[in-house]
Amino acid sequence: MKRSFLDFSRINAEKLFQNRFNILISILIILSVFLIIRLYFLQVVSFNHFDTLSKTNRIKYISTPPRRGIIYDRNNIVLADNASLYSIEINIKEAKNIKNIIDAVKKEIILSQKEINSFHKKRVKYSHYNSIILKSNLSEQEVAKILSIRHKYDGLDVTASLLRKYPFKEITHHVLGHVGYIDKKDLKSLDKKKYRNTQYIGKTGVEKFYENELYGKPGYKHVEINARGRQLRDLDIGYAEAGADLHLTLDIELQKFMYQKMFEFSGSSIAMNPKNGEILGMVSLPSVDPNERLWKYGFDQAEIKKLKSPLFNRSINGLYSPGSTIKPLVALNSIKNNLIDPYHEIYAGPYFQLPDSPRRFRDWKPEGHGMVDLNRAIVQSCDVYFYNLANNLGIKNMSLFFKNFSFGSKTGIDMPFESSGVLPSNEWKKKNIGYKWTDGDTVITGIGQGYFLATPLQLAYATSIIANRGLISIPKLNKDILKKKDKEILEKEEFFKNNIKTKDWEIITSAMFDVVNKQNGTAFWSIRNKNNKIAGKTGTVQVYSLSQETDERDDENIPDHLKDHSLYVGFAPVDDPQIVVATVIENVGSGSKFAAPISNKIINYYLDKVRKRY
Repeated sequence: MKRSFLDFSRINAEKLFQNRFNILISILIILSVFLIIRLYFLQVVSFNHFDTLSKTNRIKYISTPPRRGIIYDRNNIVLADNASLYSIEINIKEAKNIKNIIDAVKKEIILSQKEINSFHKKRVKYSHYNSIILKSNLSEQEVAKILSIRHKYDGLDVTASLLRKYPFKEITHHVLGHVGYIDKKDLKSLDKKKYRNTQYIGKTGVEKFYENELYGKPGYKHVEINARGRQLRDLDIGYAEAGADLHLTLDIELQKFMYQKMFEFSGSSIAMNPKNGEILGMVSLPSVDPNERLWKYGFDQAEIKKLKSPLFNRSINGLYSPGSTIKPLVALNSIKNNLIDPYHEIYAGPYFQLPDSPRRFRDWKPEGHGMVDLNRAIVQSCDVYFYNLANNLGIKNMSLFFKNFSFGSKTGIDMPFESSGVLPSNEWKKKNIGYKWTDGDTVITGIGQGYFLATPLQLAYATSIIANRGLISIPKLNKDILKKKDKEILEKEEFFKNNIKTKDWEIITSAMFDVVNKQNGTAFWSIRNKNNKIAGKTGTVQVYSLSQETDERDDENIPDHLKDHSLYVGFAPVDDPQIVVATVIENVGSGSKFAAPISNKIINYYLDKVRKRY
């Protein structure tokens, strides 16, 4: 039977459809294979990678800073502690409209314009942080109000942290120092992993010196968060290790007494145990209360300007001419070099003159002291006598000798930023002033004036060596460490042992004892209680030079900033020293009227009341 044209057309159409269907099925099979392979790759081969990505979308890693170590005095009284602090923070990366957030906060609690301006400054200065504090030191009521609106604003949160607390405020500020907000400068030297999510670090004083010990070891926690970044629950916690506690050599009762006696002045007073170098008390004034400023990210500069450099630690950084407090060392050096007979008298008139020089180096006593020996020269602080000694010694001899008492170098106390002072010499003047040394420079160095500069701590340290008759104890604040004597210290002790006889030390300490206990001594009237056998030496440092035409100094016509500095160094008991005190009071007058009475009261207070508790 013959097939019609329609039959052939139908057959061809069926074949074409079958071919196209087969092609389609093949494509689907190929796509299915590719889909299966892709699913296998995603679900099996790349499981770990995408599982991690998924978790980071819902799990947040938070570094938890450790509790900072507590600082105690020698009797376990807390000097620095930690207190809870609640703050309003704005995450500047999550916040959609910061202005709206601040406006909302203002409706709930009091928010000053100063705090708002400070927030915007912090956004610039501390841009390395995601969250910036808007307001700190919140009350419980303020915390509740902010928490009630937190859910409405992305980036707004209330955080709790531990902030340093100093119970004794200004009294211990310069010794303890303070913590401050970590800035970009700090980040250059910090271990960023260790200090991640940490806001504060030790900035000055003991807080800075022992930062590594006090800080501790940070912990961590993994928290589940929602799409808005809110924390839902803790998934894993690694607890932080608290910082080590620190026990200082300070006695807070003595510290308070010293601060009370120095309160109305600018200056420093240091009490030290000469036998082991322990700092028993150290005050620098004026001072500030660090507690009120910690949550402000620093100190208010407008308030600081009203005071006289209250952040400046005069105890270790203040540079003062030592004045007559170094006369015992000039005398000891002269004895060592056989330049004087301690018992031989010389005439000490109203002034000293170098040969062929018209310049007069005046004595503090306009009419002079007449005939004096070494003892009387120290007891009455005769300048002319020591002009002669200095001229005979020469600057090279004096500089080398003073170096053994740590002048011109750091004492090694465990505090940051200690100053070295200035130990003058011919080489020093050429390098720093540009002129050669003169005989006149030598003469005034003999009474602790001119280019000679020392810190109050250096004065205390040098006096402790005199009190110990040549044995050296390095100043320290950490009661739990032993300050080992290095090679240089041992060499200095060997020098004293080989070059200065016991009887020569006794000549000096006996004269210093007479300064306080002999009726014509410059510190005799500074204290009535003589029971503790105090030895000392007063000093009065001129801030400006007298005219060659006059001996008069009319204090009433001198501006306060040009008045003399008052200095005193002392120790007791003279035969078995337990305490050394060095005091510098700025722009008040003579050492016998101000620094000596305060220092001797400190010595008596320690020996009569404080030390009995140990």
